[in-house]
Amino acid sequence: MRLLSMNIVRHIAIVACGAGILLMNSGCVYWRLNQFRNQLSSFPEYFRIEDRDLPTIVALKPVLQTDDLGWLSGLPATETVSTGRAATETYHFVKYYSDPADDEAGTYDIILLAHFNKDGRLHEYQAPARFGVMLTEENFDEVFRPMKDGTIERLQHATGWAWEEHKVNIPVREAIIDFLGVPYAVEEDEDGLAYTYTYQLRGNDVRWNPKEWDMYVRFVFEPEEERVVHTESYMGRLRVIVDLRAEKNAVEIKRL
Repeated sequence: MRLLSMNIVRHIAIVACGAGILLMNSGCVYWRLNQFRNQLSSFPEYFRIEDRDLPTIVALKPVLQTDDLGWLSGLPATETVSTGRAATETYHFVKYYSDPADDEAGTYDIILLAHFNKDGRLHEYQAPARFGVMLTEENFDEVFRPMKDGTIERLQHATGWAWEEHKVNIPVREAIIDFLGVPYAVEEDEDGLAYTYTYQLRGNDVRWNPKEWDMYVRFVFEPEEERVVHTESYMGRLRVIVDLRAEKNAVEIKRL
């Protein structure tokens, strides 16, 4: 599972937790997202990760508000429980299968919890227990520190950054299966073997997505050691591309 530490963080944790780095809006939302981006670049100073029943990311100086996640992804919460301005939003992504015989009875569903404090600020974010192996302060610091030197394209609604090759710990195909289960689709083309995973947000009947799925992740593996060389992910209208080739080593995030 340690093989997942760097690069699965780069596309899952970025999608689920780091969506606010996109700086393409104006006014107060723009200011909040800019602040959030700056905080992620100095992760140990602004966040703490606690090992509870569920791994929990705690924002020490929270800036995001309740409408920001919806604006970024275009996805509604599966459930919202509110007390005044304090609230907990649940996002339950149900894993889908092309062959019903592969159904894993919800074992690999992804359930994310966003907790907002009495000021309406996102102060805690929780992921499934199996994510705990990769949700560490060290990993997040490695992932987001180079972001401050990355690019921002406001008109294109995009941002991106790169990292040094020697700090990358690339997962292999078997590790992906251990972490996410049976893929929805298996393909092979000139780029190599590819696995696709698909999810629908429970209770979401109206969507505008670039894909038909509310969450979609595609891994491409190089043929010799079957290590991941490329990933493309969608969470609603957010797209994340991670290129793990030695000459690239880069992340690109775009709000479509």
